[in-house]
Amino acid sequence: MAISYVTAGAIAVDSVNAFVDVVAPSVNVDDILICALLGKDNIDHQGPSEWTEIGTQTNNTTAMTTSHWWKRATAADSGATFRFTKSTDNNIFFAGVISAWRGAKVSGNVIDLTAPTVNSTATANDTVSYSTFTPTSKALTIIASGIYAEDTTTAGAISGTNPAFTNRYDLETGTGTDCSFFGYSGNSTDQVATGARSHSTTSMVDAINQGWLFGLLPQPEPDLLPFCIAPQPTR
Repeated sequence: MAISYVTAGAIAVDSVNAFVDVVAPSVNVDDILICALLGKDNIDHQGPSEWTEIGTQTNNTTAMTTSHWWKRATAADSGATFRFTKSTDNNIFFAGVISAWRGAKVSGNVIDLTAPTVNSTATANDTVSYSTFTPTSKALTIIASGIYAEDTTTAGAISGTNPAFTNRYDLETGTGTDCSFFGYSGNSTDQVATGARSHSTTSMVDAINQGWLFGLLPQPEPDLLPFCIAPQPTR
C-alpha cells in the first residue's frame, strides 16, 4: 500500500513561553502525524507522551535547533492541539507544524531503521541541502523536510530519482515571526542511497536552514493465498 500525503496544519509560533501549541489538521484514524519543530536557540525539545521522537539536531549556529516527532492518529486527534516544550523559558522563537500521511503501518514503529540524515547550512543561503539517506527497508516513502529560518520564501524542486521527490507543502509564517517549513516525499522500492539532494528557494532574505531525510514504512500488502484446484473424483 502506497503512502500518500494528506495535508498540513498551520504553523504555530510562541516566543514568550517554554512551549508551543501545535494544532493537527483533519485526519483519519491510523494516519501518521509528523510534527516538525524549530527553536531559534540550542535548547532540546520534548514532546507529549504519546509522540515518538524521530530525531533532534542542535547547534546550527546558536540560533537553530530542529526536531521531528511522529504519532499514529486516533479518533480524537483531528484538529487536536499538542504542546511541545523546551527546558528553558528564554522568550525566543519556537515554532512547529504537523503534517498528516496515510497508508503507513497501522501498528508498531513506522520509521525506517536507518537514522535520519540532517544537513545544517550554518551561513545564510537560499539553498536547502539534504545529506544522502540509505534506507534499511526495500519499499517505503522517504520524506524530505526542510526548515528555513526566514519567511517570504518559495521552495524549488528537488532534482534526481530513486526516489523522485514531489513538494507536498510550503508554509511560511508572517513577517516578524519568521520561518518556513518545506515538505517533500517520494517512494523508494529498494535500498539504494538517495544521494545528496538540494533545492533552492526564491527568498527575500537568505537564512540558515536544515534539511532532513527519513523513511516512513507503508502498511504491508495482504498475503494472497495461492489458487488451488480441488481434485476431481475418479470414476
